[in-house]
Amino acid sequence: MTAPNWFIALVVPPQAGWHRLTRPLPAGVHPFQARDLHLTLAYLGSCDPEQAEAAWQALSNLKGEALQAAAGAWRAFGPRWAPSAYGLTLARGHEQAARLIGRWGPRARRAAGLAPERRDPLPHVTLARSSRRRAADLRLAMEGWMASAAVPARAAVLSELGLYTWNRQRGSPGAPLFELAARRSLAAPDGQLEADV
Repeated sequence: MTAPNWFIALVVPPQAGWHRLTRPLPAGVHPFQARDLHLTLAYLGSCDPEQAEAAWQALSNLKGEALQAAAGAWRAFGPRWAPSAYGLTLARGHEQAARLIGRWGPRARRAAGLAPERRDPLPHVTLARSSRRRAADLRLAMEGWMASAAVPARAAVLSELGLYTWNRQRGSPGAPLFELAARRSLAAPDGQLEADV
C-alpha cells in the first residue's frame, strides 16, 4: 500500500501553459499533467488526514497577494547523483514565494505535529519525474535535455492555495498524480472553494 502524501501549495493554473514542454523528455522521465503543477509551501508527507486538515486550518485566517511568477531556469531536485524530479525555479516571484514558505510552512507543520523543515526555502515548480530506481541512470540524459530546453515565456498568476494528496486514480490512463482535497483564494481566507475530489 502506498504511503500517504500531503502538502499545501500554490496552484499553478493550467492556462499558464507551463506543462507544455517544447521537447520530448528522455525515455523513463514522465511529465506532469497541467493539474499536477504546484509550488509547495508546506510539505507534510505521510501524515494522517487529520494532521493534514489541522495544517490546512492553521492557514485558514491568513491571506496574501497573488504571486506573479515568471519561469527562471531548469533544475534537478533530489540527491545530486540521482535526482528524480525536474522543474523550474522562478525568475520573478522568488522572494515572495520564499517568504510564504518561510512564514506559512512552519505554521502548517507545527499544527500537524511535524518537526520543523530543515531545508532552506527553494521555490520551484516540478514538471517531470523519473522513478527513483532509474534516477541515477537518467541523470546525464536529463542534464543534456535541460541544457537546451526552453522555459515557458508566459508568466503564471498563482492566486489559489490548495491542500494536495495522491490522486486515488493515479496510474490509470490520463489520470493526474495529485488531487485537491481543499482549495481557497489566497486573497480571501473565508472564500473556501469546492474541492475537486
